[in-house]
Amino acid sequence: MQKPKIAFIDDEPRILRSLKMHFRQSHDVFITTDANELMQYVSDHDVQVVISDQRMPDKQGTEVLREVKEASPNTIRILLTGYADLNAVIDSVNEGEIYRYITKPWQNDELKKIVNKATEIAQQTKGIAQDNTETKDTQNLEANSHKGKRNILVLDDDEEVYQQMKQYFKNTYSVSWASNLEQAAKLLQKKSFGVTITDATLNDENITPIVYALKNIQPDLMVVMLTEFKDAHMVIDLINKGQVYRCLPRPTNFTMMSISLDRAFGHHERLVQQPILATRHHVEEVTESEAFSFSDKLKGFFNKFRGWRISRQ
Repeated sequence: MQKPKIAFIDDEPRILRSLKMHFRQSHDVFITTDANELMQYVSDHDVQVVISDQRMPDKQGTEVLREVKEASPNTIRILLTGYADLNAVIDSVNEGEIYRYITKPWQNDELKKIVNKATEIAQQTKGIAQDNTETKDTQNLEANSHKGKRNILVLDDDEEVYQQMKQYFKNTYSVSWASNLEQAAKLLQKKSFGVTITDATLNDENITPIVYALKNIQPDLMVVMLTEFKDAHMVIDLINKGQVYRCLPRPTNFTMMSISLDRAFGHHERLVQQPILATRHHVEEVTESEAFSFSDKLKGFFNKFRGWRISRQ
């Protein structure tokens, strides 16, 4: 039986040799320090997983993974780096749409677990069409216009943000607003949303765990973070545990937001039509220790959504 293919790119040959040693029994391993060589390999072979370091002499890892996404949409992309650089982490979401962000030094068992799951997902979704171009996203938007407006949930405690979005997108989307978790829960029970736009904080409380819960309950829900990003590790968790679709900075750039929403809805509709693709947004489970630290409001929201998940299964 042919082994699944995995490719690593790093500027340190020693690291590449170590990675090849760890994965050679389970995978057909390709290693390189050259981005052009990697792209040639990806173009010539059915590669399940590509893992790239971020800091290399000629090209950033986020740029490499963006090119991999364009050349081979089915390939699962992982960023492996020793530097939690905020801009790089955000770019890994917006440009590379990566599956996981792993920091060095990594734990071999954990890395193997992530790679094996990524490989399984790539094999499960092989051959399923995955559009990546802006043109196709625009076609999706036009093709679905007869179904009525698409539903967006804005989760933000600033009403002005909601009013601006409602006015700007009034001809394209149906925009609902929740200023607290209770309102959000009621809206999510009543209405089907394709995209939610949320800040990382709500009424001075960190609500990123809510993103994790939403993605566990509804994998086809596209999450766009609109916040003042300050902590790279928070964004890493949003990637690994929440599979956020885009990270956009405040204040709102509506041109950028419009493009992101078009693409997010196009992706949401593909996931609805082909549910197997939702496996590509598999999220890490929230640990018991993390759940223990949540406020009563967050715990209540989590428990309610866990009940909904069971009822939907």
